[in-house]
This record gives sequence, C-alpha cells and structure tokens, in this order.
Amino acid sequence: MTDPLPMPPSFGLLLRQVRDGLVRQLDVAMREEDLGIGFTHYIGLKALACRAPCTAAELGNVIDQVPSAVTRLLDRLEELGCVRREPHVQDRRALQIVLTDEGRALWLRLKSRGDQVIDLAMHDLDRAERDQLLSLLTRVRDSLSSP
Repeated sequence: MTDPLPMPPSFGLLLRQVRDGLVRQLDVAMREEDLGIGFTHYIGLKALACRAPCTAAELGNVIDQVPSAVTRLLDRLEELGCVRREPHVQDRRALQIVLTDEGRALWLRLKSRGDQVIDLAMHDLDRAERDQLLSLLTRVRDSLSSP
C-alpha cells in the first residue's frame, strides 16, 4: 500500500499554527524575565503602551479578553508596579489604567524579546517577502472586518 499524498496546507490551520507557535515562543521569552508573566501580559502591556490611559473595558476590547481575565492581568501588572488604577478624568464612576514608568521600561524589554521572536519566525524571509506577507495578511484581516 502506498502512502497517501499529503494534503495541501489549509489557510485557517496554517494561521492557527503560526499563532500558536508565536504564543509558545513569546511565553518562553516572557518566562525568561522571571516575573510570572506570559503572552497575555505581553499583549496587555503592548496595548497599554499605545492606548493608556484607558479603562479596563477598553483594554479588554483591544486585547479580546473577558473582564475577569483583564482584572487578573491588571492585578498582576499592578503588583509589578507597571500600572496604576486612577479615577477617570471624565467619568467619576470609572477607573482608568495608567502605565507607569516601570511599565514603560518593562514594555521596552518585552518588545525587544517579542521582536526577537518575530525575527526567528520570519528568518527565512527577505525584507520584500516580509513586507508582502504583512500586506497580504492585512488585506485578509480587513476583508474579514468589512461590514
């Protein structure tokens, strides 16, 4: 009996495998910081570096996490001195999340580690191929986001 021909890669499966591989590698890189943080903290700090101050709900929407997960994330980041919860300047019922100087410094370290993971993932691609891949994935994302 002969071996069946291999199936061509599925677009959705490939995207999932790439995502999972990146998460695994980023988790390893985050563990090396020895702070008890992982991929979700990386994504949370990345979002806060771009959007803070913001509310926990706004952060949850950006990083696609449920409120309980955002609370745990913020609790850990607050323990590390990376964020503060302060009264919202426009809504006295709400709190806003502020990134501290320590949080910005940690984000820069984590960003460097994340950049190394991305470089590892794309080391076989030249600059033009990297740019093309990002452009194509952006177009796919945008077509799925259209009404």
